[in-house]
Amino acid sequence: MKKILIPLDGTERSMHSIDLVKNLYKKDEIEITLLYIKEDVKNMIMEEDLIAAEKDMQKMTAPAVKELAGYKLNCEFGLIDPGTEIVKRAVMNSIDIIIMTKSTKKGLTRMIGSVTSYVVRNAPCIVMIVPE
Repeated sequence: MKKILIPLDGTERSMHSIDLVKNLYKKDEIEITLLYIKEDVKNMIMEEDLIAAEKDMQKMTAPAVKELAGYKLNCEFGLIDPGTEIVKRAVMNSIDIIIMTKSTKKGLTRMIGSVTSYVVRNAPCIVMIVPE
C-alpha cells in the first residue's frame, strides 16, 4: 500500500490534489495523510492556543475528509514552517508520494512557490505538483 501525503492550506486550490488522488488511485491501494500547517504561531504560547490550532486543522481538512470517504486517512497538523514540516512528516511517516499544488503568486521566481520548491529539493520521496 502506497503512503501519500497531501498538504492542505484551506484553499480551493489545495483541493485539486484530492481530485488527482481520486483519479489515480483506488481506495484499497493507498493510505493518505492530510497535513494542515498553522504558520501564524508567533503568539502561541499557551495550551489553549494549540487546541485552537487543532480545531483550525479539523475545520480546514473537513472538506477533504468528506471527499476522501472510504480511503484510509490520517489527519495531522504542524506549526510554523510549511516546507520543513512537510519534509519532516514525509520522513516520519515513510511517505512514498507527496502531492501538492503550486503557488498562485505571479513571477518567474514564484512559478511553483517557495514551499513547493523547498519540498521538491528536500523530500525523500516523489513529489507530484498539481497544476490549477
